[in-house]
Amino acid sequence: MGMDFSKKVNNMVDKVKIIPQDIEEQMRLENVYKLWNDQVNLLLTEEERGFVKELQEFCIDYDPKINYETDVYGMFPDFGKKGYIQRLNPWKEFKLAGCKYEMLLGMNLAMMDAEFDLARLASGILCGNPTFQHGGTPELDKVQDELLSGTKVGCIAMTEANHGSDTVNMEAKVSPVDGGYKFEGMKIFTTNGPKSDYFLGYGCVDEANPRGTMVQAMLSRDMGITTERLKINAVPRVHIGKTHYNGIVVPEAMITGKPGQGYHNLFDGLVPERLSIVGSSLGICWSSILNGIIYSNLRNQFGKPIMKYQAVSYPFSDLLIRVSSATMAAFNIAKMYDENVLQVMQRGEKVTPEMSKASAQWSGQIKYLCAKLAAETAYETQQLMGGVSVTDNTRVMRTWGVSSIQEVIGGSRGVMQLIMSGNLKKMMKLL
Repeated sequence: MGMDFSKKVNNMVDKVKIIPQDIEEQMRLENVYKLWNDQVNLLLTEEERGFVKELQEFCIDYDPKINYETDVYGMFPDFGKKGYIQRLNPWKEFKLAGCKYEMLLGMNLAMMDAEFDLARLASGILCGNPTFQHGGTPELDKVQDELLSGTKVGCIAMTEANHGSDTVNMEAKVSPVDGGYKFEGMKIFTTNGPKSDYFLGYGCVDEANPRGTMVQAMLSRDMGITTERLKINAVPRVHIGKTHYNGIVVPEAMITGKPGQGYHNLFDGLVPERLSIVGSSLGICWSSILNGIIYSNLRNQFGKPIMKYQAVSYPFSDLLIRVSSATMAAFNIAKMYDENVLQVMQRGEKVTPEMSKASAQWSGQIKYLCAKLAAETAYETQQLMGGVSVTDNTRVMRTWGVSSIQEVIGGSRGVMQLIMSGNLKKMMKLL
């Protein structure tokens, strides 16, 4: 399980160019961004447009250097130097931050390299965010700096073999010991796990009372954690694994949520995590559709560009309408979360129960919508573009790969529908 599977897969067949040179030239990242800016810029403030411009210039310069035959983790330090591992929280000199900035970061990185964006989100947000909300010790400050600089890699160790979406009733055992807590058990689907230096881990002191005894902590590999890599063909450059706690002892200074508090921390983190995933999902949508639009306007069939045929132009129009609408909705939810939750917490004030409930509901709804839309957009774009889209000649095959697992990250479709159906019952109580 420890072999570099990404290299094995990518080296099985060398890249064979089938896309015409003139079309390939027009599909470069610079043009994809140009079209995206035309569609989105009016939804951004002047400050946000400045952030996006600087980010895009960096990505355009970096794009030719990406080696798709190796995993993504060698890219982390380069993006960490620019503060591009996360933008949910202000860090060091990178003060432009918040949920909307994180969405903008995810969208633009996913348009460049969706696999890299998947891995950096798991490290910077899923693992790194609690160091802002529940950290404060010198040890956790060090973890934060290493994760956000990209010199170290992180992941979240939460789901289990028998408790995937049912994260509350986990079996991982935590026992108080002198100087800290002992962690025992196993976790699965830990994105970045086999490459991670740090693991945001969870377990319960009393399995019969998970809400009252759940512990959240930052674990490091050198404490004794071991990992195995899962074979997930959709994202060959991202390591997703099975993680074993092995009875390690985590010192008090690395505990981000003591018994009971860990449960609240877990669910407090779900909202920004979902909204961050939304940004990445929308990046997949935009990458797929814009690459498809460029190609279809240049690819001739039966004497004219295939975009001239209604069977191509009408489906693309439908996708563009829905992706644009979802983007507007996502930005609006991010703005409300920034103003009514994130900034309130950063001031040390309490978020109102009504806003906590609303933000949880909104984030679940938009995450469900955008993750599903990402898979549909990538797939439908492939059908409209034809054979070239399932090869390595365009970005669409890679966005499709990430989109195929995007819905299950942060809660699968069925779970999100279950949560939303509970809201329907609550609505009836208002009558």
